[in-house]
Amino acid sequence: MRRRAHAAFLGLVTLTLLGVAGCADEEVNPVNPDTTTTGEPPRDGVALAGLEGDVEVVVDDRGAPHIYATTFRDAVRVQGYLMARDRFPQMEMIRRNVTGRLAEFIGPLSPEALQADIAARVIGFKRIADRIYDELPADDLARVALDAFAAGVNVYIQEVRDGKVKLPDGAYLLTVLLLSKPEVFTDWTPQDSLAIGRFLAHTLSYDADQEVQLTRMAAVAAATFPAGDPRAGIFRDFYSFAPAQAVFTRDGFPNVGMDTGTRAALPERLDPAQAPQKRPGGPPSGPALPALDVLTAAQGFFDSAGRLRDELGDEFRGSNNWVVSGARTASGAPLLANDPHLSLPSPPLFWYAHLNTARAGGDLNVQGLALAGLPGVLLGYNDHIAWGATTAGHDVTDVYEETITEGQGGAADTVLFNGEQVPIEIVTETIKVAGKDDVVIELERVPHHGFIIPTIVEGKVEPRASTTALSVRWTGDEPSGELGAFLGLDLAKDVAEAQAALDRFEVGAQSFVVIDRAGDVFWSTQSRVPIRAEAAMTWDPETGTGLSPAMVLPGDGSAEWIGTLEDRYLPHDINPARGFIATANNDLVGVTADGDPFNDPHYIGHSYDPGYRIARITERLEELTAAGGVTPEDMSRLQGDHQSPLGRLLAPSFVEAAARAAEERATPGTHAELAAFVAGASAEDLDALAAAAARLSAWTSHETPAGVDIGDGAPSTSEVEDSIAVTIFNVSMVELVPLAFGDEATALGAQPSSAAIARVLQSAILAPQQLATFDPALGDTVLWDDLATPDLESRDERIVRAMLEAVSALRDRLGADMAGWQWGRLHTVRFVSQVPMLAGGSPVTLPTEDDPEFPGGFPRPGDNFGVDVANFGMWDTDSFDYGAGAVQRLVVEMTPDGPRAWNALPGGQHFAPESPHHADEAEHWRRNQAPEMYFTDDSVRAHQESRILFVPGG
Repeated sequence: MRRRAHAAFLGLVTLTLLGVAGCADEEVNPVNPDTTTTGEPPRDGVALAGLEGDVEVVVDDRGAPHIYATTFRDAVRVQGYLMARDRFPQMEMIRRNVTGRLAEFIGPLSPEALQADIAARVIGFKRIADRIYDELPADDLARVALDAFAAGVNVYIQEVRDGKVKLPDGAYLLTVLLLSKPEVFTDWTPQDSLAIGRFLAHTLSYDADQEVQLTRMAAVAAATFPAGDPRAGIFRDFYSFAPAQAVFTRDGFPNVGMDTGTRAALPERLDPAQAPQKRPGGPPSGPALPALDVLTAAQGFFDSAGRLRDELGDEFRGSNNWVVSGARTASGAPLLANDPHLSLPSPPLFWYAHLNTARAGGDLNVQGLALAGLPGVLLGYNDHIAWGATTAGHDVTDVYEETITEGQGGAADTVLFNGEQVPIEIVTETIKVAGKDDVVIELERVPHHGFIIPTIVEGKVEPRASTTALSVRWTGDEPSGELGAFLGLDLAKDVAEAQAALDRFEVGAQSFVVIDRAGDVFWSTQSRVPIRAEAAMTWDPETGTGLSPAMVLPGDGSAEWIGTLEDRYLPHDINPARGFIATANNDLVGVTADGDPFNDPHYIGHSYDPGYRIARITERLEELTAAGGVTPEDMSRLQGDHQSPLGRLLAPSFVEAAARAAEERATPGTHAELAAFVAGASAEDLDALAAAAARLSAWTSHETPAGVDIGDGAPSTSEVEDSIAVTIFNVSMVELVPLAFGDEATALGAQPSSAAIARVLQSAILAPQQLATFDPALGDTVLWDDLATPDLESRDERIVRAMLEAVSALRDRLGADMAGWQWGRLHTVRFVSQVPMLAGGSPVTLPTEDDPEFPGGFPRPGDNFGVDVANFGMWDTDSFDYGAGAVQRLVVEMTPDGPRAWNALPGGQHFAPESPHHADEAEHWRRNQAPEMYFTDDSVRAHQESRILFVPGG
């Protein structure tokens, strides 16, 4: 089931704080802009503590600051101050979610706060942040940046404490519950920023919950549909490792069979292991799957951790990026495009920043996006290179089943490992709760693996009562230097220096693309990827037996990490002959092409996007590069591609099924499998079915326009017609999924993800013989048949029934006239504030719930698995909105004179709804527009909105 992205995990707080007094509107005023950014500053400038020299800031007409400093330290200190000025309420909520400090100011008013704190403390973002910071040398650029950024944020925090500025409208929660508690309203620390960075890496690479769920489903499926049952192959069908679209970024691993000398990054690593090691013997003895009660006991924790993780996206989080060689472009300069897909709060997760010391003779001139709460630029461009990133999907997490022996005489409990008893370590976390006693939790840690997943019942950690438990090993539990890698990119002058910078990137498994002024195009999947022992790689997808890192492994030492994969084997490429490189969270080198990702020269992962996005991106890039003369406008249009992948594949089958129903209606007995359906339907229903099919038949573009006025005037007739077809198709599809697979999902006790069920639906309609549940006697999969009825339901019967149910649902929702069934009336997006309100809707949310023009959210084109991601899921028959999407739409042309860049954010630079830069970027974003950014001195001056000079002092 789709987990909807909660832009504010504590959205439920709204329901539990209605009785809090002291929050009248007039008590909370926006920050006075005259104190910092508007008007001409006094001659001696605005004093800012800790500066080494003067810093000029020009704010352009999009609200983006251009920070001109004499030193890197000063540039980042001012960045911290300005980001806090624009975004502090959002930053404060993010850091409290990540560090487990919500309950200390919300207290017992919201039980969800304590649950979130427990999840954050178990994962330990703050613990690992402390370790990373402590290991950074004093002169390390990352430490310099962290210290300076925190100092800048704290200047703003002190201004709030001193009453010099007030928090803006929409930050009532902080004003009422935080500012009144000085002991809770603490300074920003460098570790806060590191914890946020590690949280982002966690959301993009930690998959312990999926591995436990997959193990649980394998056990449940085997028990529910044992050998001999027609559905005995259901686990393989529902949880296949194979892609829906077999399109890959490159053909196989680099440097396998022939060493070309290329590297994903420089070869120096923390772990020098260079090749998989072989262990004697076969798979470990004993049951391959843990007992169901052990797996089920972990669910409470994963529920809490999942809600926390949804701060940055839902199950559809991902990204697109691609680069095109200058040999294929109109200008002769290489092009880069990047649109990461995360949650869509208001304000957005990222903030525009331009840091420049070059004007004063330094090395820094970088522009792009900074993540709220972190220094530097994470995604962007400088004078010499541009870069973007997508999630690579490398498997860097394993779950182990531990066999525990109770300690005697006060000794610690132990786990069995390599024939010895290893003591379990205890880590104590103390969570402060406003108005109540502290909550103290004791976490168990297996030294060689990681923390044991606690049992959480009704938000409380229960003492472990079993002698078996699950522990999690994740590469992110060890210190690494991702911030240093990004700062290195900020300063890099070519692809080689970008590679050197990325060598510090260990956690988060990203596909980086880079272009430079020399014309090189480069892609690297940078990450530490563990090598597993041979015994951990025995899974057979055909029989469903053996072990794999995709599921829970034995913790006895037989299935351990035994090294780190060499960089030369990580998927990467440079200047490929075909002239472009594209990634979209897909299987990058084809390890899943045969449905078995464990039998390749190297194991790197098993869980990838189903492939619809990369298939469409590759199709369009092949067409564009073959024609030549590719332009930045082509890249922007591809980012805004709204063709429906499932509509293109499956809508013709819907039309054919409806045509057979019409034939059965005209000549009973023509299609016996549809006789009961046709006989039971009214003439009015069958006429409506035919009308719906006719609209789908005319939908040949498979484009997905909103079909309503989005503020730019009435759409064209063809757009309206296409939008109606999109509505009919998508509502029919989500009605079909539970009709076809809801009975099996109920029997298993879980719904497969939307991506998994899309793959099953595609195969069931177009190639049922590929499914393990295919019945040769039927000539089809048995999944179409409903377990709850004595009749034998067929594919066509399920499809036409779903279409008829869709027609009925749309009549009820949008009226009887199909001409009013425009897609934009259902398919919308709303950017929700991450700061909960004390009562009612937030004025920070875009559009607000009382918006007179778009009360249901911004109407949007697109549907499931499209390039311009707008996924609403495959199971929900009621809601077609979405909460994760492109957090930027960056296109860069790296000319010999430097970069030209275009971008748009899903929201504005400022938290304050009164600011002219609170919603201006959203107006570009929702129209799929990306205006040109201002980077050169001339363009910045031409678009200057305000200027301020910061001087040492204060």
